[in-house]
Amino acid sequence: MKRGKQPILYTLSSVASWAVDTGIFFVLKLLFGVALGVYGESVFSFGARVISSFFNFNLNNRLVFGNTGSYWKAMLRYYCLAVPQLIASASLVTLFVQLLHVGESAYAATAVKIVVDGCLFVASFFIQKYWVFRKKEELAGETPAEK
Repeated sequence: MKRGKQPILYTLSSVASWAVDTGIFFVLKLLFGVALGVYGESVFSFGARVISSFFNFNLNNRLVFGNTGSYWKAMLRYYCLAVPQLIASASLVTLFVQLLHVGESAYAATAVKIVVDGCLFVASFFIQKYWVFRKKEELAGETPAEK
């Protein structure tokens, strides 16, 4: 795959996954926001991220990074990245929702989530590219051009 195409596909995959994640977060907040109080954003972020991360892994595994190695090894590495990212996202969303006093508004809480997750986006691309979905040649220290 041409190098310039990969960031574009990653961005499209991320936007699709973000839409799934944010949509699920919004619906959960709208339906159950009052019932869970201050813990709602963390619970909703977690639930939305579990679903959207599986969707994102499968898009990235084949379409973006063209993984031809072990599906399960790539999934393990992906979730070694996704879990800390989920914790960071949920914690930061909760923190900023509380600091900004926007816990009652599904729209404002969702806007906070968009900003937080946007900040985690770039680092995740490089970690996925060079660790999660790296090719066997890269594991051996050679580049595809050296073959």
